[in-house]
Amino acid sequence: MQETYTTSIYERFLVGFLRFRKKTTKSVAETKHRVSFVLVPHTEKPPYQWDLSFAMLYFLVFLASTVFLLSLGFLFYFSFLYKPDVSLENRTGKQVVSFLFYDLLSQDLRESVQELEEATEDLNLLAWEEIPEKEMITQDYLLKEEFRKEDTELDSNLLLFKEVVRTYSEFGIRLVNLTPKFQNAIDYLSMRESIFYSMPRGRPLRPGIGVVTSTFGYRSDPFGILPVGENHSGIDFAAGEGTPIYASGPGVIAEVDAAQGGLGRSVRINHENGFFTLYGHCSVVLVKPGDRVRRGDKIALVGQTGKATGAHVHYEVRIGLDSPYDPEEFINLD
Repeated sequence: MQETYTTSIYERFLVGFLRFRKKTTKSVAETKHRVSFVLVPHTEKPPYQWDLSFAMLYFLVFLASTVFLLSLGFLFYFSFLYKPDVSLENRTGKQVVSFLFYDLLSQDLRESVQELEEATEDLNLLAWEEIPEKEMITQDYLLKEEFRKEDTELDSNLLLFKEVVRTYSEFGIRLVNLTPKFQNAIDYLSMRESIFYSMPRGRPLRPGIGVVTSTFGYRSDPFGILPVGENHSGIDFAAGEGTPIYASGPGVIAEVDAAQGGLGRSVRINHENGFFTLYGHCSVVLVKPGDRVRRGDKIALVGQTGKATGAHVHYEVRIGLDSPYDPEEFINLD
């Protein structure tokens, strides 16, 4: 019995690969052949010659064919198939869902702007004790009748588009108008806060320490010398000798006086915005001119130097060259 042999898959693959490589090698070899283009002028100049390989020639033919076919395709599309939609009504009709969405957003924007305007009015009322006159929107395109909404319902997509544009334009301007008002109120409150914290506040002694023995204003002469009394320019706090005296506000030590009469050993502190405070009848002064102190820093000790009937601290508050103010108004700021 005669045996038959068949090729295996590997052998068939190997034969196919060898045939493919042979054809590829032959094609590559053919592409290396060159073709020459010669341009012969009618003058005595030598001819112009360009040498191109078949591979480059095939590539240029393919590129030119592709560009030509694409040009034909675009020309056919724009000539017979493309229909531009330049109608505003058609555009809004196709985008009605988007316009409805933006209309809902504009309603939220209207509520947010109204709340912000009310908050700004409250802020100005707090800062200036009055509400500035509201600015009017005067842009021409907002005053045109076609941008006014007369009915409660939008009867077309075109009106919806116009309403959305009008709403965003109007509230954009209202937000711009609110910005300087809001900023002015913030600046004013910041300045007022700075003034408040630079003012002398509270007592020159710790809470619960000392008692008031003489208030601001007219009083009888404690020494019995003046029958008509005198004008007292501060408040006296009686306390044990050596009780610490504290600065009632931040500032710079402007003067330390050691006179035997009047307020005796005393300290003057210059605060911001023209305020200064005086602490008199001290037994010991713990600071010197030029020192910077903060509110609550210890500056002296209670004594009875100068014109005094007992151990106490005389406390004054002044602004510039004005007459002294009643310290009780500043003590009660806290």
